[in-house]
Amino acid sequence: MKKIFHITNGDYLAEDLKKTSVDGEIIVCREALISGNLKTDSLEEFWELRARSISGDYNVSKEGYYEKSVSEFERILNIPEGSEVNLWFENDLFCQVNLWFCISLISKINNLKIYRVFPKETVENHWKGFSDPEGSDLEESLKSKVLFNKNDIELALNLWKSYQNNDIDYLKQLSENQSDCFHFLKEVIEAYININPEDFIKNQIENGLTDFDSVFKKFQEELGIFGFGDLQVKKIYDKVLNKK
Repeated sequence: MKKIFHITNGDYLAEDLKKTSVDGEIIVCREALISGNLKTDSLEEFWELRARSISGDYNVSKEGYYEKSVSEFERILNIPEGSEVNLWFENDLFCQVNLWFCISLISKINNLKIYRVFPKETVENHWKGFSDPEGSDLEESLKSKVLFNKNDIELALNLWKSYQNNDIDYLKQLSENQSDCFHFLKEVIEAYININPEDFIKNQIENGLTDFDSVFKKFQEELGIFGFGDLQVKKIYDKVLNKK
């Protein structure tokens, strides 16, 4: 019998998924590949590099990173051939980069049926994703899953490689691709290339919006496309304050 796996971007979505009638094994992507060093020659070196980045950014020990994050990625690498894999990722940059990486791992496994599961998109906000009450019907989202074809997989692999190598020109080129598995790809990559979150936060502070809660709220309202949580924004906020 075919095995079913669900890969979620983060623990909150995984916990919500456990409360549904959805069948299958849940694997959690616990990373923030949108920041820190990424360029290495092997997966073993990559884990070491990321352990250092995560420990510096989020006060997580190297051992903790291997226990919480690498162990889940190893579960991805051990998905049996012939399985169904559902990728529960939102459309913002944070989720997209993690998604590209996860696809780079599962692409090494033969004969998988790989699907993208999207949150319900609302006109008001494309970036709230599964956390939006209007987009949180997980069982309905699963019914609308989209199958990856070879071109979609190749696009994801090229996106990850170009992002990992900071190849801006190739990212621009890739952003022109149309794929049912990647919504708002052009907008997300344009934001990555053209918008500096640090400059945005600096401008908010200079214009009198100094307390973090207000800055974070403004960031979510105007730069939700980045998908940053409070930890990512606080790191930039503190960096800006320390430069003053």
